[in-house]
Amino acid sequence: MFHSFQSHVSNPDIPVRIPYDDTSFNPKEYPNVVFTAEGKLSGKIQVVHCSDSEPSDASGLISIRVWVMDEKDKDEVTITPSFNNQTFTFTIETPVHWGINTRIYHETVIQYPASLSSTESLSLEAPLTSLFAGEGLSNLFFRSLRGSFSNASVSLKSIYADRVQLRTQNGNIEGEFRAGHVDLKTSNGPIHAKLDLQDALDGRQSNVHLNTSNALIDTHISTVNTTRGLWLDTVSNNGILIIGALLAKADRASWVNAITNNSRIECNIDASLSGQPLEVKHETSNGGIVSSIMVPVNEKFKGVCESSNASVEVNLVSPALDNFEVCAGFLSSDLTQLYAFF
Repeated sequence: MFHSFQSHVSNPDIPVRIPYDDTSFNPKEYPNVVFTAEGKLSGKIQVVHCSDSEPSDASGLISIRVWVMDEKDKDEVTITPSFNNQTFTFTIETPVHWGINTRIYHETVIQYPASLSSTESLSLEAPLTSLFAGEGLSNLFFRSLRGSFSNASVSLKSIYADRVQLRTQNGNIEGEFRAGHVDLKTSNGPIHAKLDLQDALDGRQSNVHLNTSNALIDTHISTVNTTRGLWLDTVSNNGILIIGALLAKADRASWVNAITNNSRIECNIDASLSGQPLEVKHETSNGGIVSSIMVPVNEKFKGVCESSNASVEVNLVSPALDNFEVCAGFLSSDLTQLYAFF
């Protein structure tokens, strides 16, 4: 089942086997899975949902392969699986005091069986480790998907979860998420996120938080599959913000907030069919703002757009009035506030 999905250029290149490096679990008895890597190591994690060709009674499996600089280093690496309170915890540890020429590299596959359609949680924490999605994950629902990494990228396609929270540093985050709440944060790396928001299990409005520094945020959001609207916070230091949002019919108001500096903001919002108030806030410095908004029909709209040393252009369109359009261009240091009821 296990196969390498990374070349080992500049990585440790001596393969070793560690006790418990293949550990199976019953995801119905243990719907909460925790993977933790500690010490001086780097690597990759791939999460997969098996194809229908797998046996219907197949167990879940965590399979990890390890490479070391010196074969004797394997004696310092331990893998500890534990099962407690519906939680399967898989921990790999190496000494934190190892020198610069002593470290390990791991490639880990977390596999869920094809017969499983939903599970509670998957929590991942590992330094210098990237996260990737394998096949079939669009057919597996996670109540909670959390990950904390460093100096590595996160790339997840077709994720289906109620709550997603991903953290890394010095790496990019990209993915397609069908989720109730989404929280993505990195630094010195861009965020590319396509979001199909669903009704969250906690009954709250969908909350989306996207945060990075010195890099771009590019997000496209649809609320067609939720009735609760959107609360969006998009923040970057020294990074461009590109936002596209389609706000479908909802039972409560929506907020779209975008804050950056030394960069521009580009925003395109269609709230014409939301049937609820909309509030928009754009703030930047040394960068222009270009915002196009189809305002909600017969509902209040409030917009605040502010930049220094750059222009602000806001286009408001209302489908309730034939050929209605407001275009505003503003010079540096101007604060633009737009209040409308159409």
